[in-house]
Amino acid sequence: MKRKFALKASVGGFRGDILVTLDSTTISLWDLMSLLFILLFLYAVIYPQSQLKQIRLRRMAKLKAMEKSHGCKVLTMIHRREAISLFGLPAYQYIDEEDAEQILRWIRQYRDYPLELILHTPGGQLHSSIQIARALRRHPKNTKVIIPHYSMSGGTIIALAANEIVMDKDAVIGPIDPQIGDFLHGTYPAPSWIYAADLKKEKADDTTLVMGDISRKALKLTRDVAKELLEGKIQPDPAGESRLDEVVEKLVSGEMIHSTPLSAGDAKEIGLPISTDFPQDVHEFMKLFKPVKKNVEYTE
Repeated sequence: MKRKFALKASVGGFRGDILVTLDSTTISLWDLMSLLFILLFLYAVIYPQSQLKQIRLRRMAKLKAMEKSHGCKVLTMIHRREAISLFGLPAYQYIDEEDAEQILRWIRQYRDYPLELILHTPGGQLHSSIQIARALRRHPKNTKVIIPHYSMSGGTIIALAANEIVMDKDAVIGPIDPQIGDFLHGTYPAPSWIYAADLKKEKADDTTLVMGDISRKALKLTRDVAKELLEGKIQPDPAGESRLDEVVEKLVSGEMIHSTPLSAGDAKEIGLPISTDFPQDVHEFMKLFKPVKKNVEYTE
């Protein structure tokens, strides 16, 4: 059956409408463009979400398999920019109060089980990191933090709370010196604010003096928390003396810049209880996260 098409020109308001006649149905070009826009919008919204749903199902299946294999409950906190998101736009992620709320709920729910937390994070809010770490430290069963690639700053604080820290031999953690500042003046390590205030003394401006005061308090808090989390986990030196204060100072004092990558070997040398007996299925799980950009190509 042949269909007949006809183009007609008409004037509607201030624009000229092109009409398309399909048998007995007349549709304006404006309507066709509107329909096309709606279809493209729905595709941009629904397709990424359907992809995300499928990948999440695969992740949950992998988590269940790991729980069965490892003999414990497994949770992940993965902060990674992914291409699979609304409109394909990546979102920057870090440790925040919502992460703390969810992890604390998980810890309470499975207080009768050993726990494994897979961490992949650049860090985040200090108070949320401390809240998660303390809850993990108080858990009555064995706890293990697994770091496949990196867990910096607040992520390192959380790792210190676990009974076991398992790192891939090429994974890294970092110092935990608090970062102090604001949008106007910028954010800098607490030891650097203190250094600037002490160097300028009476010549320092009010902002530097205030930031220096806040930094001293933040450093004290971080030192106290680190000692609390590492108590009983640090091996004494050959003379039998405690190395706890020495290890904490290495991590907190600002001796290293905040982004210093500490490998498993570096962390062991500092005195942290690190294992490199890394489970291969965690690397397989991490493959289920689609990166925003893919500049590296290889065959598997």
